[in-house]
Amino acid sequence: MLTKRTPIPYWMVAPILQGSGNLWYGVIVWALIGAVITAALVWHRGRAMWIGALAGAITGAVGGILLLAPLWFVLPALLDRRDTGSADAAWTGVITNLARVVITLEMALLAGGLILELSDKDALDTYRVLFEWGLGTDRARANSLLAATPIIFTGLGTAIAFRAGVFNVGVEGSLYMGALFAAWVGFTFTSLPGLLLIALAFTVGGIAGGLWGLIPGYLKARLRVDEVVTTIMLNYVAIEFTAYMVQSGPFFVPGMANAMSKTISTKAQLPALVKRSQFNSSFLLALACVVVVIFLMNRLRLGYETRMVGDNPLFARWSGIHVGKTILKVMFISGLLGGLAGAGQVMGVHYNFSARFSRGFGFDGMTIALLARNSPVGVLIGALLFGVLRSGGTTIEVFTDVPIDLVDIVQALIIFFVAIDLSLDFLARRRRAAADQGNSGNHTHNTEPEAAADVA
Repeated sequence: MLTKRTPIPYWMVAPILQGSGNLWYGVIVWALIGAVITAALVWHRGRAMWIGALAGAITGAVGGILLLAPLWFVLPALLDRRDTGSADAAWTGVITNLARVVITLEMALLAGGLILELSDKDALDTYRVLFEWGLGTDRARANSLLAATPIIFTGLGTAIAFRAGVFNVGVEGSLYMGALFAAWVGFTFTSLPGLLLIALAFTVGGIAGGLWGLIPGYLKARLRVDEVVTTIMLNYVAIEFTAYMVQSGPFFVPGMANAMSKTISTKAQLPALVKRSQFNSSFLLALACVVVVIFLMNRLRLGYETRMVGDNPLFARWSGIHVGKTILKVMFISGLLGGLAGAGQVMGVHYNFSARFSRGFGFDGMTIALLARNSPVGVLIGALLFGVLRSGGTTIEVFTDVPIDLVDIVQALIIFFVAIDLSLDFLARRRRAAADQGNSGNHTHNTEPEAAADVA
């Protein structure tokens, strides 16, 4: 049974979790959001706006009562017909990707709640504690943003590689290399001014991660070696190499109980932005990277080449695009983003390099990239929700009888529903291709008698 009301207001979390404020206020807020957004989508599709407003208001109200976000996120996916010729196709595609993110998370949480109930646990009380300690106070929100920061970096790095058709699962290795070299800068160049030292540490960490990403990129572009194998193996190489550097290598510190480097200079440590939390300005850098990746993918030539190589490398090559150079550029940027994630952890959380410090940030980023369908905005939303799960999940064992493994279960369910979504999308594309081929065949068949008559 629920023992108290969470301070989270209804417009941030479901009323069923007994949040603060008036229940009808939260329902009305979600209904208005659903009505406005869905009416705009319907209008862009050339349909009656009032129908979209009514449907959005109803499903928004129901979604606001049930779980986390309004169910009207389903509607954009239903309205989207992959109409690439319309002016609003790109905008509708963004909304659809966000819909997939939210729907997948909702389904995972619902399935996780069902598992809890079948295990004779109180699902509502568990989720109340999870989101109260993930969003309920300023400190909780700051800790959730802190947990989301490295996942934003690694998610962006993985997404940009996936968009180029390169299945890079080696961002974790770039993260370790970036963290190691950022720590080296932090405790070596201590005479530099603070801002310059921080900028240098991030730059060196990013470049180290980018160069590490170039190794599998070169092997794929030049020798056509499968990147899945090389990136997985290089992850272990990076983890063990960095561990050696602090356990018995040049960065070894005698007398240390744990395998870690020297503490970086206080001038290189990112100051906390919220009291009693390590939340720091690396989150702002992550947001800046989201904007840069969006601009790169949509406004720059490299983004166009990346999309072309990812969609059809043979056609891209015949169009004059150097596929090998594009892969190298993309893998460097992917590794650079992973290196920035590691540098942020060193300078804002640990203040040194510790062996095997990552909790799988690179693999979380891969999950987020798949969940977001390589959309930078989707990566941001997914990482923020993952941050809430990670931050709030640390207190579940303290206030409930549910183990912290619940977060891993929810994450596994997210991957499960992502796989289902990808499979359904693949089958839908096959059906569309078969239908288009059939229509083309019928058109050719119908024009043959006319051609014969012309010849006669």
